[in-house]
Amino acid sequence: MINNIPGSTRVINTSTSQVTPVAAVASSKTGLIAPAQSEGAPMLSTLSRQLAASAERAEARDKTLDRRQLGVEARRLRGQISSDDPVHNSEVPDTDDQDLLKRAREATDYVTRFHLHGRSLKNPFAELSREQLNLIVHDEHGPYTINERHAAYYEIVGLESKWNKTLWGPADIESAMNDGRTPGFYTEVLNHYKTLPLIEQADYPEEYETRLLARIKEESDPSAEKSKDFKLLTLFEVLAKLKTFGNQEAAGDVGANAVAASVKESGN
Repeated sequence: MINNIPGSTRVINTSTSQVTPVAAVASSKTGLIAPAQSEGAPMLSTLSRQLAASAERAEARDKTLDRRQLGVEARRLRGQISSDDPVHNSEVPDTDDQDLLKRAREATDYVTRFHLHGRSLKNPFAELSREQLNLIVHDEHGPYTINERHAAYYEIVGLESKWNKTLWGPADIESAMNDGRTPGFYTEVLNHYKTLPLIEQADYPEEYETRLLARIKEESDPSAEKSKDFKLLTLFEVLAKLKTFGNQEAAGDVGANAVAASVKESGN
């Protein structure tokens, strides 16, 4: 919970007392795996407890909101971390836990350097899964600072960029061997989409999966009749999914220009 206090410094309440009964939430409810523990360390780390509490809040949210509402909520929550307002750099956890204080400082350093186009620092959330990262990004009631949520978002963007890059070579080969048709490519995109947390899926058009399935069918059978109910996804629509804060460089090397060039080459 974010508490405003006098002065320029904002403090985050990192209390996790309310999550004591849900020690296994991170693995049993959302498929999350707690960060590895060193020998002699507590059975459940502070971060694991924080993620468990975030998972409970995310589960309640996903059960309450429909897809459209979830998409609106996702954009609202990311809007909270969209600016590089210097005030975020003064936000610190309200704790004496040196590990949490260090993590917050590292997140601020990472985000600040990222805004200056620096890529040398390691993201403090680099070891987390995509689902865990989403829990942090979209949890405004959790113990995370704005910069921590921002750093977690940049890690998601990096994961998405890396995944995009794996598609180009196989897609080119499939296209060359299949008279320009790439059903395998679209199948891979669909499978990837299905692995995304609900709050990420909600960013896509409601008919995204249906349209992908139609595209796969058409690409698999050139004689198949084209759907008249709705247009098929173009390659641009499929790949223009890297959601940034108006800063295309945050998406890495696979940005709008790269996608547009590939669309032109493919004839879509």
